[in-house]
Order: sequence, then structure tokens, then C-alpha cells
Amino acid sequence: MHGISLEQQEGACKKHAEKLGITIDRIFHDDGVSAKTTNRDGLQDMLAYCMKNAARIGSVIVYRIDRLSRNMNDYTNILVLLAKLKIKLVSVTEAVDESPVGQYIGNLMAASAQFDNQMKGQRTTDCMQTKFAKGYWQWRSPVGYKNIKNDSGEKIIVPDGERSKHIAWIFEEFAKGASQLTELCNEVNKRGFRTREGNKMSAQLISKIIRNRFYAGWMEAFDQEIRGVHEPIVDDDTFALCQSILRGVTREDAISYARRDEDFPLRHFVRCGYCARPLTASYSRNKAGNHYPYYRCYFKECETAIKSLSKKKLEGEFAELLEQITFKKDFSEALKEVIADVWQEQYKTINQNRTKISGELERMEGEKRKLIDMAKKDLLGEDDFKEEFKAVKDKILDTHAALADMKLETFAVDEAVLFVFTTLEDLAKCWEGATYDQRKNLLSLIFAEKPLYTYPKFETPVLSPILETKKAFHEGRSSLVTLPGIEPGFKA
Repeated sequence: MHGISLEQQEGACKKHAEKLGITIDRIFHDDGVSAKTTNRDGLQDMLAYCMKNAARIGSVIVYRIDRLSRNMNDYTNILVLLAKLKIKLVSVTEAVDESPVGQYIGNLMAASAQFDNQMKGQRTTDCMQTKFAKGYWQWRSPVGYKNIKNDSGEKIIVPDGERSKHIAWIFEEFAKGASQLTELCNEVNKRGFRTREGNKMSAQLISKIIRNRFYAGWMEAFDQEIRGVHEPIVDDDTFALCQSILRGVTREDAISYARRDEDFPLRHFVRCGYCARPLTASYSRNKAGNHYPYYRCYFKECETAIKSLSKKKLEGEFAELLEQITFKKDFSEALKEVIADVWQEQYKTINQNRTKISGELERMEGEKRKLIDMAKKDLLGEDDFKEEFKAVKDKILDTHAALADMKLETFAVDEAVLFVFTTLEDLAKCWEGATYDQRKNLLSLIFAEKPLYTYPKFETPVLSPILETKKAFHEGRSSLVTLPGIEPGFKA
């Protein structure tokens, strides 16, 4: 401090002790720790040593009062403790003693040190607020970013290579609404995503990431929320959509994931034709000790005489059901034209709605800025500000989510139609080659309700609108009009 090294300070204290005829018993020091706090190992060790050996200690020598403490209250407390122990405080560079003048000088030096420390703190805070107002983050960056200095020596935040790509994937997958936090956690760990410390990801950390608006380019500090200059990893609409999904997570969703079992893709999907309860599934062991898989109705009071059937039988009959509802070429070609016409009309309407909602979003952003200005001018109480500000922020997030649901500008409808119809024209084959997650998605595409199995066959299922239209087409009814239920998905 003040150009004097620790070695020089220690040397000056030894010379001063020699001059006063004081024998050095022990030396204490804090390397690189500010005296603005008493939570320092060197200071605490010194005070403990004094209390234990007070009978043979006459003085504590410091180079300057501000080396002992830079806080007036802390200095007074230390001085009172030393006085109780009958130990004098000696300063090498200041005339501090037990006389009224000496005590006054000591208090003055402590107060000056505190004032100097507070001024430095204020200058630091002012500097950080100025940089924050310009969009620069002054603290450690969250995972997915890293702190560096640019060519001008300024501290900036930049995406952290592969980690930022993993985080972008997390947001994109979660925004689809099909993945739970635990599922995302398992997948990104398989992909090799690790924290800066080399630790695996946890569901709690992923939840924290998804809730952090920093990844969308925003910063919060000093009771302000502003757009940062750092590069966003996720856009506002996708971030807002993720927040809406987080607020809508239900216990049923959690139970659904807990019941996941890749060996039984129809588990909890096919229903018993007698009691309408979803079938469960498991492995059973025969007398020879071999395991065999089967589906069964778990309801004890169900009237069906057959409580279980083999996995091979049920899944084989399900494949036959898929063959029956598979699209035929003539219907596919006709329906593609209808979908193209419907799409164009929906595209026009939705973009008009997007323009309207974007205007509403601008109005709410203005309302948010007005609340901040009122709080700064003390025109709004802190509690009222927090309540109103949170309400506006939630509205903005929900509006962004609505925009995300209507993001159609870059959607390749021709490619999507080709993909869907390629799947629908050979459902059984797609089912056979699909992964567990793909099969789950395919089930939701095909069936409007979970199908009933009445032993030994499936009842006529309630299909999704597009497949119901296929059935109407082949029954000779007119279906080449605007089709209910055949609208764009409105997802990014």
C-alpha cells in the first residue's frame, strides 16, 4: 500500500521495536487481503494470540493504522479488546498512544482510512455502473461464456466455444416442450458438456441456465435490466417460450417421464378395452429361469379374462394396425395440394397477427421503462415497483412466447409436407426403425386418443385429424376442402 511493500513494512516495524526497546515475539501479516474487513487470517490469528498470551505481551506494533483496519467501528472494537488485555497499540508512522491526543490521532487515522476506502468503493461502483450502462458485464460470466480482454484491454464476455453450442441446444430442445430437465441433463452429459471446473451437468444447473436471461443478451444489476453487448446464445422468443414451458410443468409430466421404458414403447399408451385403463408392462420369469416380456392390465377388478399378453403379440398387432391406416398414394397427392392452400392462407393471417403482437410488445417495453424511471424518481414505492415490474416482465415473456409460437418466416413447408407424407405412407416401416423417443412422437402424430385393445384385437382407433381425413377420402366423402385440424404447428 502507498508504494510500501510488506517486506518494507515489516522491516520498519522491527526497527521501531528496536528503537523502543521492545522484543519481537511474533510477526503476523495478511498477504494481498484488504484491511477493509476483519475476516482476515493474519488479523484473527494475531488477536487470538494476544488473548492467549496477554500476560507477556505489552504492545502490538503496526506500520499504519489502516494496516490494522480501514473501518472505524472495527478499529474501535480492536482497540477496546487490546485495552482490556492491557496491550498498547503502537503505530510506526503515526503518533498514536493512550493520551487524549494520541487517541484522537488514532481515531482520526482510522476514520480517514475508512473514508478513503469508501471513496474508492464508490469510484469503483460508479465505474462499474457506467460500464454496465454501456452493456458490459463486469463480473464472472455464466457457464457458456468466458471473460477475456479485447485488443483495447477492455474486459468483455464472449461465447465459450463448444459449451455455448451445448447451451443453445438445451434451449432449442426444451422449447419444443417434449423434453424434461432430467432428460436434457442425461443427453448433454452424453454429448460431453462439462462445466469450467470439469463437472458434469445437473438438472438443477440446467434449470438455472434456462431461467437466466443473460443467454438471451440481457443483463440485470444495480436494479436495472438492460441489453448487453455480449452475443446472445438464444433469441428472445425461444427464451420466452422456455419460461412459459417452465411455468406450465405439471406433476403428470414428471410421472410420464418416470414411467419411461424403452423396451415397452406401448406401455401406458394402449388401453385395456374393458376398463379403459392404460396397460402396464414388465418382464416375468418362467420356471426355467428365463425372462419374457409382456403387457398386462393392472386393474384387479377389470372384467377381462386375459390379464396379460406377450410383447410380441401386442406389438405385432399394433404394426398391423399401422398398416391399415397407412396413407395411399392417390390420397397423399390430393391432400398435399389442400395443405399448401391452407398454409398460404394461415401464413398471411399469422404474419398479420405477429405485426399486431409486436406492436403490443413495444408498448409493454415502454411501460417497463416508465416503471424504472418512476422508481428512480421515488414516485413508486419499492414493493409496488417490484410487483408491477414483475407483472410487466411476465407479460413480455408471454408475448415473446406467443411470437415464438407463430414463427413462420423461414419454415420450409414443402420440405415439411414431404417429410410427413413420406412417414405417413409407410407407418409400419417408420415405427420399426424408430428410436424410443421417435416412437413416442409418432404415436402423438397418429392418434387423437389412446387406442383400445379388446383381446385379441384393437378397436377402431380415434385418429388425428389428418388420418381421419384419409379415412373420409377412401369412404367417398368430400374432404378436399379446408380441413379442420390441418393447420401449421406454429413452432420455430
